[in-house]
Formats: sequence, structure tokens, C-alpha cells
Amino acid sequence: MKFSIKKMFPALLSLVVLGAAPASAQANDFPTTTRVEYVLECMQKHNRDYEYFYKCSCVVDEIAKNVNYNEFNEISTAARYARLGGERGSVFRDPKDVKRMAKKYRTLEANANKACFVKAPADDDD
Repeated sequence: MKFSIKKMFPALLSLVVLGAAPASAQANDFPTTTRVEYVLECMQKHNRDYEYFYKCSCVVDEIAKNVNYNEFNEISTAARYARLGGERGSVFRDPKDVKRMAKKYRTLEANANKACFVKAPADDDD
């Protein structure tokens, strides 16, 4: 039996692709729905301008490079509810750990916005 690289190439390529898939899935484990929600909210803040479809997608990709999904969920929740009023809001406003998480999210998002050329909306209340 003669060894032929042409005949082996598809099988080798499949192995390389399959071998790389778990690593990329672990490094970028955000669910599609989370990405879509982020992009839609971001576009909403920018008057639904289609240009921001790509820019906001870039931002969520940049964020995903720096934190895993569980951490993103925690820090984005802390940032989202940090300005919640009343006694219930104190759960998100007062603890130092929660403040630190909210600050981390805002910094991460600001850096991603800068990298993706996303300007802050004029009426940004988040």
C-alpha cells in the first residue's frame, strides 16, 4: 500500500479542526443568545444605527477574550444593578466586592469600546 498525502489530507485536516474546536470553545464560551442580547442593547443605545451591529459585535468579542461567561454574567449584573435605588438596590450598591465587580465590567467594556471604535452614546445612563 502506497502512502499518499493527497488521500490523507482530508482526514488530517479533520483531525486538526476537531482538535482545535474544544480549545476555542473553552476560550470563547459565551452563548449565542448572550452575544445577541449584548449587541441589540448596544445598538439600541446608539439609535439602532446599523454601523453599530459590527462595532457592538466586536465589543462583545473583545470582552469574551478577557473573561469567561460566568464571570461576565456576574460583573455585568453588578454593573447593571449598581444604580438601582431603594433598599433592594443596596445589595448591588453597597458591598465592596460588588462595587469591584461593577468597576471591572465598566473598565473592560470601556477598553473594548475603545478597541472597537464605539463612542459613548450622548444619553448613556448605564
